[in-house]
Amino acid sequence: MRRSRWKESEIEDMLRELPKLKDDRTKAEVYARIHDKKKKKHWIPLFAGVASLFLMVVLASSFIIEKKGTTSREDSGSSGKLSLSESKEMADLERKDTSNQEKPSEDKQEAQEFSSNQAKIESKDKFSEMEPRKGEKEKTFEQAIYQDDLKNASIITMGVPDDQMNIIVPISIKLKHHDESDTLNQLVNQMSDIDEAQYGLSDYFPLDIKISQGNDINTVHIDFPEKSQLLAEDTLFLHSMEETLSYNNIEKMTFSTEGKQGVRFAHAGYLKEVDIPHQKKRTYLLYQRDESSPSFLVPSNMGYRDFEEALQAGKGDADIEGISPAIPHDLKWERISSNGDLVIIHLSDQAVIENSEETLQALEAILFIAKDFGFEKVKFENAPIEEVGQLNLTEDILVPEAPNQVN
Repeated sequence: MRRSRWKESEIEDMLRELPKLKDDRTKAEVYARIHDKKKKKHWIPLFAGVASLFLMVVLASSFIIEKKGTTSREDSGSSGKLSLSESKEMADLERKDTSNQEKPSEDKQEAQEFSSNQAKIESKDKFSEMEPRKGEKEKTFEQAIYQDDLKNASIITMGVPDDQMNIIVPISIKLKHHDESDTLNQLVNQMSDIDEAQYGLSDYFPLDIKISQGNDINTVHIDFPEKSQLLAEDTLFLHSMEETLSYNNIEKMTFSTEGKQGVRFAHAGYLKEVDIPHQKKRTYLLYQRDESSPSFLVPSNMGYRDFEEALQAGKGDADIEGISPAIPHDLKWERISSNGDLVIIHLSDQAVIENSEETLQALEAILFIAKDFGFEKVKFENAPIEEVGQLNLTEDILVPEAPNQVN
């Protein structure tokens, strides 16, 4: 190792010859000066870290926007996953960067959370583009059949007993391009084809009878076997056929037993013919066997004195299994008046009417009650909304042709 040319004594002599320096500062001033320099050095890396984080967030946002703009709609599912993975990598890089600094600040943590949440929101948006949201399609309700529905079609209605044989449920089927002169044949065919069980009804049809055209277009002739079970169950049979034929513009039934005029029923006695009333002045209720079965409007087994009494009865409970009110108690009216074939129902300010299936059934129950009392049109005044389903509450509403469409 190379030795120095200077001896220690020579160096000491040279230092003594230097001019003397004097520091007039106190110890407190020197300590404060040193503390300020340390404080400034402490904030320098922190500011640098925040600036670095802000730059990375800006770059990440621009990168995600660029990916979203260039990715095709068909690849939206995979691009959503890519954005999530890239966001995770960026978050890992940010955590590594902040770990190299002395202490991560709250501002950095908030920025990381914002970046992660932004990636999740964008991923959800892309998923929404792939699959439509549930409930976006406007809901429509189809219950009764109206005159406008029959421009190129006709209807067959059958009165089917419920599974306990307590009431008759009218079931309507709309037929396209149907010749009205062939209505009876179509009725017999539908009686053979109907699957009553899927509607929560009894297995009633087909019947062991022969149905044919009577003496005129408004008459039906029915021929019974001599020992038909229907002769013993005549009350249920007559109610079922009255309900069935009344919707098919039939006004009378004539009977025979194996070709001989007349028939002897167990309860109704000997009958040659029966008129079919079209205005029974009944109320309407709801029938539903269970939650898995559809809900149907059904006429009551008894009649009422006037229209308003029948309306009020539509809010009552019947002591029959599966039967519930068709008109809710909060659908209130103040007064009812009539003008010829038009009945006017002035609703209360507290009447609750919504565009829902339940409200539609209630309004259609009112329409069928009006039909049972001979009215052809119903006017709802002071309604809180303009439309329920296909019903326009600002206009006179024609009563329906038949209830409970099932096709």
